[in-house]
Amino acid sequence: MGKVLQALTLRPTDNGWTGEMPGDLWGLVVFGGFVIAHAVLAATRDAPAGRRMHSLHAYFLKPVMGGKSIAYRVRTLREGRAFTSRLVEGSQEGQLVLSMMCSFTADTDGYEYQPSRVPLAPGPDDVLTETFGPWLCAVVGPSARDENGHYVSTHRMWFRTASPLPKDDHLACVFTAFATDMTWKGARPLHLDGDTRGIVSLDHAVWFHRPMRPDDWCYYDVTSVINAAGRGLVRGQMFSRDGLLCASVAQETLVTPYKDGSSP
Repeated sequence: MGKVLQALTLRPTDNGWTGEMPGDLWGLVVFGGFVIAHAVLAATRDAPAGRRMHSLHAYFLKPVMGGKSIAYRVRTLREGRAFTSRLVEGSQEGQLVLSMMCSFTADTDGYEYQPSRVPLAPGPDDVLTETFGPWLCAVVGPSARDENGHYVSTHRMWFRTASPLPKDDHLACVFTAFATDMTWKGARPLHLDGDTRGIVSLDHAVWFHRPMRPDDWCYYDVTSVINAAGRGLVRGQMFSRDGLLCASVAQETLVTPYKDGSSP
């Protein structure tokens, strides 16, 4: 956890921010969720007063390499009375590796409607806990197949940070964005008994409906929508432990099949 927080330190530059990609946490290529988190951090360092990020849409343009610095250019696209839109471009060694648009607004009173609830599943105390970087993950696994042989959920898990986070709403958003990429094998429902090789994130969208504390147990429910033309699309929902839907996710991936455990 300390290494991740240290890696999330950014230095201001003339036209944005720069930071280091950790080389000792995920290996040669940095986990996409951390890259998204890093970009969200850059976008929120000078977030408009009284507003929080409510959505982001990002494209992974090139693999981000560990042990090298990354520079972010942050531009304001629109500064409205209710919404602020920004473009974040991440570059490594002079090459664009990430492009992300995001929007900020203030929460207001209005209609409250939420048909989705945490699906019936074992709680975090009833599932074996694994570690992944700064996370504790209690992976429930896919749901049972329905009468047509399909899965309602291809990936279900509880997650939280291994230690408490500072009381910073923007930092909580950074870690929430980090966790949205933890879709694991859910993008490839015909190979749920395999591993994650051959699954590469292409683009990523998140809507932050409510603030969420990722240092308390949260529930992530992922559904594979389709595998076609060598790509896959998943949708995800993140709930707080008390059942509030806090974030929705859509992610397109490159899905490469492989056999006999060999690399694609």
